[in-house]
Parts: sequence; C-alpha cells; structure tokens
Amino acid sequence: MLLQFGDLRDKHVLITGGAGGIGGAITTAFAGQQSRVTVLDRDEATGTHLAAALEQAGTPVGFLAVDVTDEQRLIAAMDQAVRERGPVDVLINNAGYDPRHDITQMTTAQWEGLFRLNVTHYFWTCRQVIPAMKERRRGSIIMTTSVNCFTGDSELACYTATKSAIMGMVKSLAREVGPWNIRVNAVAPGWVMTQRQLRDLVTEEDKRRLVEEWQLLPQLLEPEHLAPTYLFLASDASSMITRQTILVDAGLAMA
Repeated sequence: MLLQFGDLRDKHVLITGGAGGIGGAITTAFAGQQSRVTVLDRDEATGTHLAAALEQAGTPVGFLAVDVTDEQRLIAAMDQAVRERGPVDVLINNAGYDPRHDITQMTTAQWEGLFRLNVTHYFWTCRQVIPAMKERRRGSIIMTTSVNCFTGDSELACYTATKSAIMGMVKSLAREVGPWNIRVNAVAPGWVMTQRQLRDLVTEEDKRRLVEEWQLLPQLLEPEHLAPTYLFLASDASSMITRQTILVDAGLAMA
C-alpha cells in the first residue's frame, strides 16, 4: 500500500517514458493518487494497454504516443497535454536507455543518439514547462539518473556519462529556478528488475550475487520500489528538498 499524499490529487503530472518498467510503476502510483497524469512514450502498444488497465481500475490517465527524441513532436504532445489537463505541476523525466557498448566500437551516431534520448529531451521538457511554473510560482521537476553514476560499470561509459550529466543539470537548474519555488531533484535507481532487464540482461547468477554480495539489502529491486520516492519528491511532504539525488538501490552503490 502506498502512502496517500492529498496534495497530489488533481495535480497534472507529466511523465516521459511512463508506459512500462520503472515508468509504468510511476504512472500507476500517481494515478492512484488521483493525479491528472499524462504519459509520453513511443511504445504505443504498452502505453495503450496501461492506460486501458488504469481506466478500468477507475484511475484514468492520458497517453500520447511520441518519440521524445523528436523535438517538434515532443513539444506538440506537451502542448496537447496542457490543453487537455492544464499546466504541468509535476514533470518527471524518465525515458531513457542503457545499451552496452565497447567504447572502441561505438559510433558517433550511437553516442550522440543516446545523449539526445537521455539528456536532451530532459532539456526540452524543462524548457517547455518552466515558464508556466514560474507564473504560478510552484512546481516539482524530477529527473531519473542512475546508480551507474556512482559505480561506473563496464561497457556503460556513454550511458553513465548521460546520467552524470543529469545530476549536474539538477544542481544548476535547481539554483536557477529556486526563487520561483520550483524544486528540482533526481532519483538514481539501482539495478531494477524490469521486464526488459530480466529478458535481455539479468542472469540467475546476477540475481544471486545481487542479493548475496552486491547489495546491502537481500531483496531484488522491483519497479514498484521506486514509485514512492517519486511521489514523495512530487508532494508537499518534500517542500524544502531540492537539488538532491536520492539513491534507491538497496545499497548497491555502497556495498
């Protein structure tokens, strides 16, 4: 059971990459708070399925299929979301990808494409919502970074660079928009057992070592374990917290 934050009711929460994995858990959690949720994701099938399931459960969300690396389409989708649900109160930038690359074999196009997805779309969404937040003198922006900023795992140099960039962006942006009572924070997930991770990357040996050796807490990290931190950072319960990155990693970074 998630703690209920009364101030999140009717708040417009816009989530990029909110169709599945960590994003799907975040979307479901905010829908359960009776927030007015808009999900932007390129995975139309998963997004449509999630929206239908939440509608059936009595917690409807809006879903717009869009590739967040396409600047003009992303902005058009955000404009549509504002027309339908009002100004954005909480922006959650979550869309991202973590491909493995031998850096000596990685192309410039691959490097720049990952930065466009993992960093540049965060810039575009922030630029789009901050003016209205300034007018209303309130808002919460939550970025998704990664435990890899602390662990620096092999074959993830580009991914780690993108997520480290987000941590730096949070620090400067929080200072820039703080005078308007706009808070900027980040969540750094550990190795989360999403369907994609389990299908493509996680072995049984990885699971064993996570709970027995690598993490401080002997439990696999699930998407649902991340959602409460996003709720907290969006709510008035964290009204004096800004410029922070919160690790939700079962102690992986400190093990």
